[in-house]
Order: sequence, then structure tokens, then C-alpha cells
Amino acid sequence: MEINTHTPRDTNEFAELLRRKYGTHKNLDYFLQDALIAYKFCIESENILFIPMAIYEQETLVAHAALICDKRLPSGEAFFGFLETPDNQATFTLLWDALIAQARTHNLTLLKGPVSGSIWHQYRSIKETDGSEFFIAEPMTETYYYDLLISKRPASEVAYFSAYRTHFDIVLKLLGAVSYTRLSVSGFSIKETKQVSPEQMHAIANITKEIFHSSWGYTELTEREFLQLYSPEKIGIHLNTLYLLYKGEEIIGFLSTAKENDSTLVCKTICILPQYQGQGLGNALAYKVHLDAGKDGITKIIYALIREGNAIKKFPKESAVIFRQYAAFEFTV
Repeated sequence: MEINTHTPRDTNEFAELLRRKYGTHKNLDYFLQDALIAYKFCIESENILFIPMAIYEQETLVAHAALICDKRLPSGEAFFGFLETPDNQATFTLLWDALIAQARTHNLTLLKGPVSGSIWHQYRSIKETDGSEFFIAEPMTETYYYDLLISKRPASEVAYFSAYRTHFDIVLKLLGAVSYTRLSVSGFSIKETKQVSPEQMHAIANITKEIFHSSWGYTELTEREFLQLYSPEKIGIHLNTLYLLYKGEEIIGFLSTAKENDSTLVCKTICILPQYQGQGLGNALAYKVHLDAGKDGITKIIYALIREGNAIKKFPKESAVIFRQYAAFEFTV
């Protein structure tokens, strides 16, 4: 067994490791595409010093981690990510010690992760799960990573969850139709699209910047970087519906859904510009999604990767089942 630090020229070796580890999962192709876009992003970004570490057995890559030094983070902070390792404490410790040594070489005092690339491609470890299959756009990971990371005594833990609901009547009742039916009276409207235009992507990039700038581990992407990670073509592959919230002719919020199968939707975070929050517009978007889902024969909605304690203070948990809990960490170096 050997470990080395190297400068990757392409993503092929890491891709093969992912295929060996996760090749039985139905959404592998989406996950693999997402992970490799993020990996390439780190290699090419002028804002990132990317230092991968690899462990080999008989010339085969068996474990991998990377130090991701993004100059947009506060001084002394960096990400770690692209973490793949066997369920073996000795192997993981060898990998971890190499990561910490590199962090100290670069005068770092705090590591955040695991993430794949940046906070925009988070790679959370699984804390608890009911064992259900990974849904589309969910980062694939081994369930033992949480215990391995906890063994290194993180300074803090950031919690997330995914949930699902199979009965929509209760959420429609909780949200109430009033916020939706009164939209036009207040000058708002919701428009739906199955394809994302460059102009819409520009608006979405600006909205996410305003909403998430104070989030844990946030790094402000340039518009070129945002489109590299979230191109209209990539989003369109699995987009079911993009709901765009307008104030007059201005896009002020959005919510997207992806289709897991003919009866299941994956619903991503509702985003609304701060100056329009608190007016029931999030409820209106959520109401519209659940109303449409019932009409379209959808029997299950997955609410993907929600951070505990985030701005969705009124997430209606009645009849919703939390089936996965995740954690990201901060480690002092």
C-alpha cells in the first residue's frame, strides 16, 4: 500500500474508482457525471489549489481524498473532499494523516467537508438512513464514512436531511390556497418551463448568490463558473419542471423538480430573493408544485438535502418521513 500526492491530468482514474464502488446503483450515471464535472472544475479553476491524495494497492487506486484550497474562503480555511476509502480504519487514517500534513504545509487552521469541489457540490456523509436507494441528484457515499470522520474528532457538525411525502392533501391544507390564488392580485406570477434558457440561468445565478452568500462554506462563483457547474444542458437532462416566480417581468425566485420515476418527484430548495421573503410566496410555489403533482399522478415527493435550521422555517413535516440524515464537518488543523 502506498500513498502519493499527484497532479491529475484527467478524471479517468477517479471515475474508475467511483464505478467500482457504486456501480450497482441505478442513478450512477448522473452521480458520476456530477462528480467528474466538479473534479474537472477543481483542476481547472484559477481560484483553487487542488491537491489530490491517492492510495494504491498493486497499482490500483483504492482510496482518495483531496485538499481544496479556494482563495475565496477566509484565510486559513479550506475544503476537503472527493473522499473515497474502504471501510478500514488503518487505510482511512493513512489518507487522513496525509491530508492534515498537506493542510499544515499550507498554513491552514480549519478544514470543511467532505465536499466535492465546493459547497455547490456538497458530499455529505450519511449519519442515519432507512437504507433506501439513492435518489437522483443525491451524492452517493458509503454509510461508514460518518463513523470514520467522527473518529477524527471534528470541531463541529452541520446537519442536513432528506424526506418524502406520499399524501399531499395535508400539505395543501397546511400551505393554504390563499397565498397561491392571490399572486396575481399582488403583481406576482408563476411560470413553468421544461427547458432553461441562458437568460433564466443568469437570473438563477444572481438569486442563488443573494440567498446563499452567508451559508456555511459559501464561495461566490463567477457566472462562468456557475454555468460550468450548472449548464442549461446539464439541468435539462433530468429537469421535470422549473417553476419561476416573477414580479412583473423580473424573476425573483424559483423551484425545480426532477423526475425519479413515473410516480416520484424530487423537489429542490425553494429560492426567493430576500426582499420578497415573508410574503407567502414560498408557500405559493410549494402549493403549486403539490397541486400539479396530484394532477399528474405523482404519488411521492422527495424533499432533497434540506439543512437543519435553514430559512425554511415552516417546512411542513406533518406526514413527511425523514429517511436520510447527513453531516458535514469542520476540523481544526
